[in-house]
Amino acid sequence: MEEHFIREKIVGPKGKWKKRLKKTVLILLSGGLFGIAAAFSFFFLGKRLSQGEAEQAKESIALVESTEAASESTAETEAIEDVVQSELQKFDFSVSSYDSLMSNAKTLISEGEKSLVEVSIHTPGEDSLSEANQHCTGVILKKTKEEAVILFLGEAKAGAGYEVTFNREKKLPATLRGKSGRDRWVILTAELSSLTDKEWEKIQEMPRGNSRLLQKGDTVLLLGSPLGQAYSSALSTIGVLSYDKASEDRVWEEIKMQFSGEENSTAFVLNTKGEWIGFYTEAEDRKAGRQIVGISDALESLERLSNGGILPYFGVKIQNSSKTMQELGIPEGVYVTEVVEDSPAYSVGILPGDIIKKLNGKSVDTGKAFQDTLQEQAEGAVVPVELLRYNGKEYVELVLSCPIQAR
Repeated sequence: MEEHFIREKIVGPKGKWKKRLKKTVLILLSGGLFGIAAAFSFFFLGKRLSQGEAEQAKESIALVESTEAASESTAETEAIEDVVQSELQKFDFSVSSYDSLMSNAKTLISEGEKSLVEVSIHTPGEDSLSEANQHCTGVILKKTKEEAVILFLGEAKAGAGYEVTFNREKKLPATLRGKSGRDRWVILTAELSSLTDKEWEKIQEMPRGNSRLLQKGDTVLLLGSPLGQAYSSALSTIGVLSYDKASEDRVWEEIKMQFSGEENSTAFVLNTKGEWIGFYTEAEDRKAGRQIVGISDALESLERLSNGGILPYFGVKIQNSSKTMQELGIPEGVYVTEVVEDSPAYSVGILPGDIIKKLNGKSVDTGKAFQDTLQEQAEGAVVPVELLRYNGKEYVELVLSCPIQAR
């Protein structure tokens, strides 16, 4: 019995070990086959995955670049917006500030209009309601106990009668004192001796500023007839500002504002201090804005007209010969850019490109010197003009005799 028991114990485990060995071999074979299959799978699929990743990488780079560019742009925009918002928060510009600004403008306009007058021009032989009669706005240049000197921008008609209305209530007859037809400047005088002290005190001169202190972007107020009606007003800004602009017989500052207005409108221009710094009559091309005549440039001429004098007229547009022009062989002097048709200069044969050296025996090396010397000449005088003209090979000297007219 015991031996049989022991035999079963030994024989039984021995059979189970063989079964385990067989299972192990089968598992190893299966694992080997699976490994080989997996290796092949990874080998072939790996190539495709690598190619796919490479293609995906290229697209990603493009997408990433675009995304990065967009991110950078967004970041920059956000940065700019942050700065703008920050500055806006610092700048205290409330509704009350705007109201204050407009209130100041209203005050300046109201004060400035005290220096304006309405000018009525009566054509001989026409009744007071005729369309031949004109109404425009003028400005008081000077006031004394005896008279007021008035500038209006328009045309002086021969034999016409003038009447001015001060402060929209007091009408007085006026007399023509001086004019410049080419500039459309007319100077009138009105006697004030008949006024009471209170009426006289209401009349105010227009306070004058310095147009050479203007800067681009400055706000200006327009009084007079900027909208084509008397006592209309407007706001604008200076858009163009340059020096030594060639014009007829003058070299003046070029001032343009970003305002066109009505075709035949006129206006007196004030700065934000309420000072008169210029005026305009007409502009050749209003698309580019209105051309302002600076008061600093015009004051001497207005004084001459106010004293009954004339403005001499020659009829050339001039500019100073620059260093660049001189380097090209153009002599130093006053360079003629254009000759106005039917002008005195045109009648004696002065040509564009001529270099004016002397006027009536005085050297004129600059446009300002030419302008000052011309102002000394009398209407009807015939003055010698010494100039240089290019004949195709060289500059030759010429002397022409030119009559002087009134502008």
